Amino acid sequence: MLTLYFLLIGHKLLRLGIHGDGVEYATVARNMADGLGTFWKPYLDDTIHPVFHEHPPLVFWIQSHFFRLFGDGPYFEAFYGFFIGLVILGCMAWFWRRARQDFQLPAIGNWWPMLLLVPLPIFTYMMQINRITSTYTILAILPTYAAYRSVVGHQHTILFSLLSGVLIYLGFIAKGPVAFFTFAVPALGWLVLKSKPSKAAISTILALLVFAIIFGATLYLFPDSVDFWRDFWKHQVMASLRNERGASDNHWYLVERWGAEMAVPIFVAGLFMALTRVSFRQIRFNRQALFFLLIGLASSLPFLFSTRQHTRYIFQSYPFYVLGLAFISDRIADRMEGILKNKRTVRIGVVVTAVVFFTAAFTSMLYKKDENKKRKPFYRDIYLQNIKLPERITISACPADMIYDDWLFADMMRFYRVSLTAAMGNEYLLIAKDSGCEVPEGYQKIHRQPTLKYILYQKSPP
Repeated sequence: MLTLYFLLIGHKLLRLGIHGDGVEYATVARNMADGLGTFWKPYLDDTIHPVFHEHPPLVFWIQSHFFRLFGDGPYFEAFYGFFIGLVILGCMAWFWRRARQDFQLPAIGNWWPMLLLVPLPIFTYMMQINRITSTYTILAILPTYAAYRSVVGHQHTILFSLLSGVLIYLGFIAKGPVAFFTFAVPALGWLVLKSKPSKAAISTILALLVFAIIFGATLYLFPDSVDFWRDFWKHQVMASLRNERGASDNHWYLVERWGAEMAVPIFVAGLFMALTRVSFRQIRFNRQALFFLLIGLASSLPFLFSTRQHTRYIFQSYPFYVLGLAFISDRIADRMEGILKNKRTVRIGVVVTAVVFFTAAFTSMLYKKDENKKRKPFYRDIYLQNIKLPERITISACPADMIYDDWLFADMMRFYRVSLTAAMGNEYLLIAKDSGCEVPEGYQKIHRQPTLKYILYQKSPP
C-alpha cells in the first residue's frame, strides 16, 4: 500500500512549480522560520500582506519548524506533503484498529482503509500542493478519535473529553470554524454506537468548556490574537457566508465532486470483491460504518450553505467516508488476508508488485526532476537563470496585474525573499515583454536572453 502511495505521488516530489496558494502558504511559514512575523501576526510581504490573516496561523507555525530543520529548497513543499500524507494514513489506521478492537470485530490489517484512501484523486493531489487543509486533516482526525474514546469504552472518559477540547482548539487555530464538527461526535456515538447518554453529555460539555477557556485565555493573554480573529472573521468567514468571495452559482458542486471522488475507492473495493468472490450478501452496513459516515457528513455538509465551494474544502471529511466504506467492505479485506496467508504464490506476487511499484516511483521521481508544469516564465526566466538578488528588498514590477495574476509576488518572496510593488523607482525593475511598459533611463538589463516573459533591470551605478 505504501509503495502504491509512493508510485502515485513520487513523480511529483522533485518537480518545480505547485499551485500559487501553496507557494504563498510556504512563504509565510518560511518567513516565520526566518523570524519575520509572529504567531498572531504572520508576515507574507511588505506590500500585499504585511499581516497575513487569510488563514489561522497554526499550520504556518508547524511548517516553520520543518523549514528550520530542513531548509527551504525548491522541493520542500512536495516532501512536506508526502510526510503529511503518511501521518494521515497512520491516523486512519490507528482509528480503524481501535474501533474494531472496541467492538470485538475480527482483526483486519490497517492496510485496508489505507488502500481505499490512497487512490482517491484528491488525496494525492492535496499532498503535493501544500494546502492548509492537508495538515489540518490530522487535526480533524485526532480530536475525533479523542471524542470517540470519551464515549466508547469504560475508562478515561473525562481525560479524553478534555483532550478532545484541546485538540479542537488546535484545529480551530489551524483552519477556523471548520473544526467545530467534532463537537457533534459524542452525540453521534450515543445515537449510533449505543454509548451512554451521560457520557455523551459529559464529553460534549467538557470539550466545549475546555475550548472556551483556552480561547478566552488566548484573547486575554495575546492582544494580537483579537485583531487577527477580527480580520479573519470579516475577510474570510463572513465574506464566504455572504457569497462575496470566490462564489459560484451552485450550492451542489461539492456533492457532485464527492460522488466523483468516492467512486474511486468504491470501484477499488468492488474490484477486489470480484477477485476474491465475495458476494453482495456478505457486505453489511453496520453501525460503525454509519458512525463514520455521519462524521463525514457533519464535517462537510455545512459547506453547502455557501456558494464558495472548492473540492479541497471538504478534504478533511474523506478519511471518515473511507473508514465508513472500509467497515462496510471489511469482509473483502478478510478474504484477501486469508488468500495471502494460504497461497504462497500470491504473497510472492504482492512482494514483486511492491518492488516494481517502488522502483517505478523512484525512477519517475528522478526522471521528472525539475520538470515545470506551472508558471514556466518565472522558473525559466528568473529562478533557473540563477539570478542573484539582495534579500528583503522591494522590486518595482510592470504591469501591476502580473504581480497577482501570475502569482509572481509569491514566487519572488518564496525564492528570493523580496516584495513586489507597482510603484516605480526601486533599484530593481521587473517588466513583462510586449506589455508596453517603458524602462526609465538609468536601468540596465541583467537577464540572459531569450526569455519567455520577464526581463529584469537594475539601476546603473552613478
